[in-house]
Amino acid sequence: FCLGLRIIRQPKWESLATFICSSMKQVAHIRQISRNLRERFGEIRKIDSYVVHIFPSAERIAATSAGELRKCALGYRAKNLLATARLVASGDVDLGKLAALSDIDLRVRLCELPGVGAKVANCVMLFAYERLGAFPIDVWIERVLRERYFPRALKLNARRLEAFTQQYFGGHGGYAQQYLFHHARKTGGRRAVGARNGTRQKR
Repeated sequence: FCLGLRIIRQPKWESLATFICSSMKQVAHIRQISRNLRERFGEIRKIDSYVVHIFPSAERIAATSAGELRKCALGYRAKNLLATARLVASGDVDLGKLAALSDIDLRVRLCELPGVGAKVANCVMLFAYERLGAFPIDVWIERVLRERYFPRALKLNARRLEAFTQQYFGGHGGYAQQYLFHHARKTGGRRAVGARNGTRQKR
């Protein structure tokens, strides 16, 4: 199943900034925001015969304004991205030094940044800090967890889901999350939700 699936390794600032921008957005919208940021603020680089815009540095983002960032379709996320960029650019937050923290302390520190909640923190931990026990829970993952592990549960909150994934998947939760996310995207992850609601969900 899904031969070749890998956990990506992103630069720390790019990962943090991208996931701050991802809040309450669909995948296609996130890609568009990233493209907008790169084209508006990123440096141009030539790689072989290709010309690309690299993701803008924290310093570049910090030097702009929330209004300019909103032109990239960030909406309310613009102020959070700007505030976090300024913390990183000023040196108040050293993303490199955070790598020395334990998983618990790293999650706490990331959640102190503007625009970072539990889901974004876990994404950054997994994709930028290689913390393989991190298990980001978004709408897709919640759906597939309900479908596969809690098909009859009527009350299921985020805290219970987080506790379950930590206990069940342990230190390899990041790998499990990637397979479950792929499964949810391929199948729609809506069958169980639709069955409980008595409706047929569209693919």
